Amino acid sequence: MKKISINNIIKFRKRSDKTRKSFLSSLDKESTTKTNDTGGNYWVRSLSAMSKSFKFNNTEPIKEKIAEILELFTPNLTKQTKDMYQRNLNILYNYEDFEFSNWIPENSEIISKYKKKSIIYIDTIPVQITPSQIYSFTKNNQKYIGAIWFVAKLDGYKKEELGMFAEALFIYLNNNFDTTYEISLKNCLVVDVIEQQEINYKMLVDKKIPAVLNTTLDLIKKT
Repeated sequence: MKKISINNIIKFRKRSDKTRKSFLSSLDKESTTKTNDTGGNYWVRSLSAMSKSFKFNNTEPIKEKIAEILELFTPNLTKQTKDMYQRNLNILYNYEDFEFSNWIPENSEIISKYKKKSIIYIDTIPVQITPSQIYSFTKNNQKYIGAIWFVAKLDGYKKEELGMFAEALFIYLNNNFDTTYEISLKNCLVVDVIEQQEINYKMLVDKKIPAVLNTTLDLIKKT
């Protein structure tokens, strides 16, 4: 296995014992667009605009993306394409007046993901971890690192599934940043943009949400 995304780890959990092995065997045959944890090309318009709005702490990228999609929304489109555009629009409409400062501490600085490891071996399994944005901030003279991950899935995520993304975020930051930074547990934040649900890693540490990533990876190893 070259890599496995969090979405595919979630799909694995839902498979029966009989089909799990064949599912794992099929992963290397899938394209990158199908394994991308942002949902591939289907949600790219809304999620990329969300990420950009977070980066610049304003909603202009969202408003621009809404206008762009509306221009593409012509009567001759197939129903499938119209549905895709409408679902992306629904997400963007929900956040077009959102205060992105709610998600990022004051005086934060966005950090480039360039040259950061996105495939991290967790107990010998190569897990693909692709946060939307990474940032640093200082509090009480301590440097902190945080990250946000915007995700979307048509039938939604359970809380423990969103928790897997949060666990992966923590692992990503732990593997990509040295001891100069303290990882902010509550700023390992995952946002389900369809359900407008937010989960952070501190919720798992406080046992408000079950941590299931490691047990699922253990099942993958045994399959």
